[in-house]
Amino acid sequence: MYYPRTANNATNSATLPPLMIPRPLHDHFCCRAFYNNSSRAWAAAAVPPAKRRPSPSKLPPRVRELSQLLLLRRPGRPPPTSNDSHLLLNKPPPLRNFVDSSSINAHENDEEESSGSGREDENSSCTPTDVLELMDALQIYVEEDLYLSLVKECTAYRDTAQGANVYAHIRRSCPGLLRQPAGLLLANRLLLMFAACGQIAFARQLFDQMPLRDATSWAIVVAALFAEGCHGDALRLFVEMCTRTDGGSLVLKPVVCWVNTLVTGLRSCTVAREIALGRQIHGMALKVLGGTNAVLFEDLCDALIQFYSQIRHHQTAVEVLNRTCSPSAAAWTSVITGYSREGQFKQAIRLFREMGRTGARRNTYVFSSTLAACAKVGDGGWSGKQVHTIAIKLGASSDKFVCSSLVDMYMKHELLIDGQRAFESANGTQDFVCWNALLIGYAQRGCGKEAVKLLYEMKAAGMQPQESVIHGVMMMAFDGGDVRIAQLGAAIK
Repeated sequence: MYYPRTANNATNSATLPPLMIPRPLHDHFCCRAFYNNSSRAWAAAAVPPAKRRPSPSKLPPRVRELSQLLLLRRPGRPPPTSNDSHLLLNKPPPLRNFVDSSSINAHENDEEESSGSGREDENSSCTPTDVLELMDALQIYVEEDLYLSLVKECTAYRDTAQGANVYAHIRRSCPGLLRQPAGLLLANRLLLMFAACGQIAFARQLFDQMPLRDATSWAIVVAALFAEGCHGDALRLFVEMCTRTDGGSLVLKPVVCWVNTLVTGLRSCTVAREIALGRQIHGMALKVLGGTNAVLFEDLCDALIQFYSQIRHHQTAVEVLNRTCSPSAAAWTSVITGYSREGQFKQAIRLFREMGRTGARRNTYVFSSTLAACAKVGDGGWSGKQVHTIAIKLGASSDKFVCSSLVDMYMKHELLIDGQRAFESANGTQDFVCWNALLIGYAQRGCGKEAVKLLYEMKAAGMQPQESVIHGVMMMAFDGGDVRIAQLGAAIK
């Protein structure tokens, strides 16, 4: 409250009640956990003497050291992929063993372990453990948003040791927080941290201890099991999620996380060849989301198309593709590859042309899959030349995967000159597959001199030809009566 100065109380200003300044909320770790110089005096006068914080000169040396570290603390530079939804896509690098909660006070060990957890020295003036130690020393209550910030930092840096310490501090200071509805967001953050760090067992243990779960909780654990290759466990947990009800209805909120769980379940069905369960997931998506809304989720449509292409239901995959508003390049590639795998090469080429008419962007994977079908069509390489022209127009002909497919296609159609030109157009980006495709083409067409010359070029480029290929070149030279070429080929060994 504020008392204005008047003539009556101007002379007795020392006895005025202090100005009550609210404590500011911290926005990043402990940046605003202390009062500034102007408000600290009023706040100190308002606090009873028994509850006043100790002055900096009376603090222990360890606390003063942590205080200086916190003042120098700078926000860590964000990692290359800061979006949490992409943390489970790539398997994290191998980390140290999980740190027990009893090591939360071992500051020296924490500094050594955090140095190998992806943090840089210039951005690691103090760790989350230091923040919590100082908050405990100053008897400052740690609020939930600070815990969220610390857990998010540990997730971004894949720091298992610091994350374990933060989790131990939460269980010690707020034992019932994770079991309340208000702590569901923090519990999901902890799940994501353990999953992103590769600690699937601890993530599953925390998940089993959570009395309240939403779609985000289920999505994190199912995606973590899928990333670790535990497709059977991921599907069993997915079925359990579908059978569990919350108030008589499925756990559907937030909808985006529930859709991501459907996508993960479909991909697990594709790998585990669970055809019946995959069809049930498709029916559930149509029933819950509706036929119109289901096609709005690109990842769901891609997973459905890939699933039906893998189980050789190409007609169903094409129907899903046609109902999708804007199919991605991955969806087109799945259908084209499925047709090529089944020997329906003309259908694959027709779908490639239809993709161009729709205006969809064709990437290198689409070209490689289409050229593989063109290599097996008996049209003398005419379709392959058309695809090659489009690749040159879009600037994809110099890609090493497209180059390998072009060389293989031309060699199988006995177009040696075109294959040599496609090989040279790679501009030094040829890989072993590209070299091997050209070499096998020369060997199968009786070009022993060119094959031996290419073998020496491969050796000069630092690539070791396969023994079977060298043996094939030698046998081809002997059959043609060219003993000198056969001897040159044998000398490469």
